[in-house]
Amino acid sequence: MGLGRRVPWTAYGTYGARTLGLLGLKFEYYTHILAFIFTIDEINRNPDILPNVTLGYYAFDSCGYVNKAIKNMMQIISGRFTQAPNYFCDKHGQVVGFIGDIGSSTTLAMAQILNLYGYPQISYGATDSILSDRRQYPYFYRTVQGDEIQYTAILKLLRHFEWDWVGIVTTGDDSGERKLRYLTRETTKYGICIEFSILITKEGKFTDYVNIIRKATTEIIIICGSFNAKYMTLLKKVSDALIDKTLILPPSWSLEHELNNYLKKVNYKDHFGSNIFFDEKGEVPELYDIMNWIIIRNGKTQNTILNRVGAFDPSLPDNQQILIEDWKITWKNDKMPRAKCSDPCQPGSRKASKEGFHICCYDCIPCSEGEFTNVSDSKDCFKCPENEWPDQQKTKCIPKILEFLSYETDVLALVFCVTSIFSVLLSTFIAAIFISFRDTPIVKANNRNLSFVLLVSLKLSFLCVFLFIGRPLDITCMIRHISFGMAFSAALSCVLAKTIMVCIAFKATKPGSIWRNWVGLKLSNAVVLVGSSGQVLISVIWLLLSPSFQELDMHTFTGKIIVQCNEGSVLAFFCMLGYMGLLAAVSFVLAFMVRTLPDNFNEAKHITFSMLVFCSVWVCAIPAYLSSKGKNMVAVEIFATLVSSLGIVSCIYLPKCYIILFRAELNSKRHVFSKTIS
Repeated sequence: MGLGRRVPWTAYGTYGARTLGLLGLKFEYYTHILAFIFTIDEINRNPDILPNVTLGYYAFDSCGYVNKAIKNMMQIISGRFTQAPNYFCDKHGQVVGFIGDIGSSTTLAMAQILNLYGYPQISYGATDSILSDRRQYPYFYRTVQGDEIQYTAILKLLRHFEWDWVGIVTTGDDSGERKLRYLTRETTKYGICIEFSILITKEGKFTDYVNIIRKATTEIIIICGSFNAKYMTLLKKVSDALIDKTLILPPSWSLEHELNNYLKKVNYKDHFGSNIFFDEKGEVPELYDIMNWIIIRNGKTQNTILNRVGAFDPSLPDNQQILIEDWKITWKNDKMPRAKCSDPCQPGSRKASKEGFHICCYDCIPCSEGEFTNVSDSKDCFKCPENEWPDQQKTKCIPKILEFLSYETDVLALVFCVTSIFSVLLSTFIAAIFISFRDTPIVKANNRNLSFVLLVSLKLSFLCVFLFIGRPLDITCMIRHISFGMAFSAALSCVLAKTIMVCIAFKATKPGSIWRNWVGLKLSNAVVLVGSSGQVLISVIWLLLSPSFQELDMHTFTGKIIVQCNEGSVLAFFCMLGYMGLLAAVSFVLAFMVRTLPDNFNEAKHITFSMLVFCSVWVCAIPAYLSSKGKNMVAVEIFATLVSSLGIVSCIYLPKCYIILFRAELNSKRHVFSKTIS
């Protein structure tokens, strides 16, 4: 259509006849020419729109062919009868602009020539993105927006329904290739993959097209390219393959346009109050309706229903541009089509790309230890806070279990408590026996004062067990190892003193021996005091420089927080154990050396066995302690304490208690010293 300043108007061509049935195309084309004629008439009748200007026009039909569109355009430029470039041979007013065409291919061909002459051109349907280039086409305008906006709307529609596996069918011309390149580039930004793409040409093998479509797993296909009669004819040849697919068409394929607004002045308000203007690309921004196109077949006839189910407004912020009312959509077989290469990953798992495949094709792998996700199709799993851990399904974080040797939940703790109480009662019972029979030869011969001090020290070591059970606190952590070390050191000092006194007592029996001067309480007390003082010094230094404290270990065990005591100074801890080991080793060596003394008098043999038990237990316990974690480490320490203490009680005291209670005839001075005198 050519637009000029002239009083009369005449329409040339067979636009209406072609539309009504000569070529069997859509009726909407006929409404376009009627709307155009009506609009020109309304503009000329209204003096407020174009004062003192009357519009006339030439109307030609391009029939969707580029050659015909160029021929018609040249007739308008130079005249109907004589076509001479750069000359205007018509008697009527000069042409000032062109309206058309509806298709991109014909419009593009026209624009390339009209820009040479400087004629403004307004298209009401061409959407090819290349026409937005103002440097190449400075005189071109259009009342629709370019493909970028339309295909952005399509991509957001796909993202709304979480379709990421689609096919594309387009035309095998420049426009179709440009649109395919654009979609290929932009789909990756939206996380969408293209399963197949077909460029339909007249020379192509339609059986190949059909096979590709039928073998495709996606149920969503985007139809794009140049919209013309030729393309529609080619599409009909593959329609059987498309019947089970859901097609997405760009807005530029919609055939209902109100052309009465197109010839009004730029930047005005229409009857609905909307502001109409050309933007910097020479396009009129517009609101797109999202239509649900339903085809109902009944035998050889079919009915078409168009329902508006949403809208796309590019003027709004990015996250508000698309609005879809899902409940209004009618799907094929009442089921939303599937357009995914892989099944969605369930909460608790994440997507892992397959090497060599599309990014939309992936495997679902469970979240790693300590991670969770509570949404489907998550690309990443997220770490729980340090004090929490994923549940079994790894869909949420739950508080970690606090682990320590507890009275309430651990049977082993109850066993240790019962054993400790029993050991204390046993030590008390032995002490009572020794007090009751304190004047008997067997009690007096074994240094009863040291025996009482040793029993008290062993009772304290048994009671130290309760400092290791229950939730550790800073105060209990500071005193548990200190108390344990000092109690044990006192006990071992008593054993060492008893061993030394046995050696001196035997040597002092010889006539004129200088060892007689050392027999007495002073030496034994001095040994106990000096032996215990060493441990006291280590403990004081430990407390002053780096005391133990409560520690939460959140990393050793999955799903657990180990509440434990940090020694503060590992060196001090092993100095404490090493000092006890030194006392035990000296006692063992001395006792072993005098084990052959007369049996009835000799206590060295019992001390040897007790120190052998003590050393064996701790030699085995220390590696087990170092290789254990959490409450198992505490259990090893308690076990070693109880067993080594009970070993001393059993080896040193139980034989004497047996003689006192059940073999009273052996508890006599004559029997105790018989071998010595002889």
